[in-house]
Amino acid sequence: MKINSIKIISVILITLLLSSCVDDNFDVPTPSGSEENKELSIILGNIANDINWNLVSIADLKSRYSSGSAPVAITSNDVVKGYVVSSDRTGNFFQEIYIQDSPENPTAGIRVVLNLRSSYTRYNVGREVYVYLNGLYLGETNSGDGIISIGGKVNPDDSDEIEVISENQLGNHVFRSTNTETIIPKTIKVAEIGDNLIGTFIRIEDAFFPAELDGLTIIDPNEDFDTQRTLSACNGSGFSEFILETSSFANFSQVKMQSDEGGAISAILTKDFGGNNFVVVINDVEDIQFNESLCQPLDLSTFTPIFEEDFEGTSGSGDLTITGWTNYSQEGTRLFRSYNDSNSGSRATSIGAFRSGDASTITWLITPSINLDATANEFFSFESSNSFADGSELEVLISTDWDGTEANIATATWNSLPAAVVTDSENFRNWVSSGDVDLSSFTGNAYIAFKYIGSGDSGSDGTFEIDNIKVVAQ
Repeated sequence: MKINSIKIISVILITLLLSSCVDDNFDVPTPSGSEENKELSIILGNIANDINWNLVSIADLKSRYSSGSAPVAITSNDVVKGYVVSSDRTGNFFQEIYIQDSPENPTAGIRVVLNLRSSYTRYNVGREVYVYLNGLYLGETNSGDGIISIGGKVNPDDSDEIEVISENQLGNHVFRSTNTETIIPKTIKVAEIGDNLIGTFIRIEDAFFPAELDGLTIIDPNEDFDTQRTLSACNGSGFSEFILETSSFANFSQVKMQSDEGGAISAILTKDFGGNNFVVVINDVEDIQFNESLCQPLDLSTFTPIFEEDFEGTSGSGDLTITGWTNYSQEGTRLFRSYNDSNSGSRATSIGAFRSGDASTITWLITPSINLDATANEFFSFESSNSFADGSELEVLISTDWDGTEANIATATWNSLPAAVVTDSENFRNWVSSGDVDLSSFTGNAYIAFKYIGSGDSGSDGTFEIDNIKVVAQ
């Protein structure tokens, strides 16, 4: 099914009559003045010529803070650069802007909380901004919500939270350049939604409003603040769900959802107030482009397998050895092992650091090369289970530039695949499907890796088991 297009018709005009806190003055953004330009020039000069001044990336800045911890006071002359991706023009954002590190294909985004209404007239979408961080704080406005933000001070009523940058502080800390770039949303699958993309402008295709939402307004009339609507998107042979969150003060709150068409939605990825769910928040109802026929799930039963491994050809219970595969210990002594799974009654492979005595275990199991140029619409899947479910990690990665040698594993480019991996809470008898992971965006000769991270410590020595690896294609 395709994401139901929200038909935006004359009902939009009705929404403009809504009473809310929205400033309906839709003036164009004011240009940065000569004084602001001069101050920014001084800052950029200091970065270029003074070793005590640093231009830091958004990702590096966010790495200084852990969710739920006390705010971090910034006392160094650090400056972070970003491009504005949010807008409060329609009332769907309030006292905040989100900036990301690039106008296109961003790698990180962050929220800046500020005491300014109609901020779109100053920090318009695409505007290049620089935030002078000395004297500001890094933290969360609601402790533990997972939305790392830049603020002006610590909340006097809760020392674990930050508050907005005051209007008086803004002139000394947030500077606009004269550049405004076109923001290109980053197209992702629902399964790729994660903390690394919070604060960035994303696009989800093949999306729709489910039939049960047909005819309802975007905002639940019984909600005072935010409404969450669960949307769907086609995902290989099935569907994925994600949450659209909209403020009750948005001037398009009375637009009705329709489920007969689908398409793409572009929005900022963030989390809800409690940090319990990822949500997408649109700048304007026009960011929902549902004007296509509904998508249909693919029938993967008609696809041809181009790679399969069920480990039935292995024997014994020693270290796994299969022609073409790489079983490599980057740190520690443990390798993936071959074994017979009594619960499924089949052969499989497992990895765990239990009683290894190793301070760190990093082990790779990598498939042989898989040619993705000879086919189209490739999908990857596998099954995973666990034993002694204790805090270890299993990452699923893909590379198209690895040369096949152990010496160059660490220097190759490995992209994370949005595959479902068994969780610690799953019963050890159960096998969990990864789902159908779309590989169609990759070309060339690809290698798929299972990367285990753990240690001999009892808190991170769990065991993962893998079976029924398959790549199918048209």
